Amino acid sequence: MKSYLFSTENGRGGVILCDIDAFEEAVDYLRQRFDGVVRVEQGLTLWTLAEGFGQFEPAIVPRLPVSAPKEPPDGQPAG
Repeated sequence: MKSYLFSTENGRGGVILCDIDAFEEAVDYLRQRFDGVVRVEQGLTLWTLAEGFGQFEPAIVPRLPVSAPKEPPDGQPAG
């Protein structure tokens, strides 16, 4: 079983769990089952109505230093 994330042209969508392993077959199935499907994702595999099939790269998030204030802001309880 695989899960597929999908979106429709009216901003709706969801996640569906199904027995379809081939991504292309899952896209066809979702487009037949739900009206207006414009995007389907599974892992890093992507299909969009505008651009077709492809892969997307995960965003690189810089590692920022985390520091906690030593004293709470005025009027705030500690902790």
